[in-house]
Amino acid sequence: MIQKTYMFKYFISILAILTFFTSNAQGENEIEKDSIVYKKSYGLRAGLDLASLIRTALDDEYTGFQVLADYRLSDRLYIAGELGNESLDRISESVDYETSGSFIKAGVDYNFYQNWLDMDNMIYGGARIGYATMSQTLNRYDYNIDNNYFPVFTNAVDREFTGLNMIWLEIQLGLKVEVLNNLYMTANFQLKRQVSEKTPDNFDNLYVPGYGRTFDTGNIGVGYSYGIMYRIPFFKK
Repeated sequence: MIQKTYMFKYFISILAILTFFTSNAQGENEIEKDSIVYKKSYGLRAGLDLASLIRTALDDEYTGFQVLADYRLSDRLYIAGELGNESLDRISESVDYETSGSFIKAGVDYNFYQNWLDMDNMIYGGARIGYATMSQTLNRYDYNIDNNYFPVFTNAVDREFTGLNMIWLEIQLGLKVEVLNNLYMTANFQLKRQVSEKTPDNFDNLYVPGYGRTFDTGNIGVGYSYGIMYRIPFFKK
């Protein structure tokens, strides 16, 4: 009886020791898991605007090409910009014109999205300052007549205006999603406001590369972009 009691106490002691070491090991594993740090990739991300390429293929009056790029400065802040050229040969009921030129936009993006673990996606707001230089050829325009009782007079001009330009401010709202390692799909909506412009004599800039169509009713414009980008990783931190 005494021997059985001694064996029982011995068994309880061993079980307590095993339980202690098992709990301690699990605690260390949890601490190791909690202490894992997922480093972010820093590098140049560049790509192409697919919207302008698709429009070029579908719209006979339009030709455009745009390069997209950004570089991470911190966990959520990026410097970003776009560079491209566009031409538009527009024929309408009231005016025929051709516009051709190049543009550059530069600014910053801020990522509002809190990524999980090693994800690297963006829901961002961006600010840009844009500058375009272009030429415009006015082929024909009709005089504006408010009634249908008189014939419409057409003025055939066929005159080229060079050295035109525009500066504007732009706000972007968009997303960049990593679909494969370092490969991203991006899309955004753009709200633009003219700051200054050089226009043709006695006429307006009808279309501005990088800015889009202009309107007589105000100096606000809109736009959009969607494309594909690839990041060249330089380092992680």
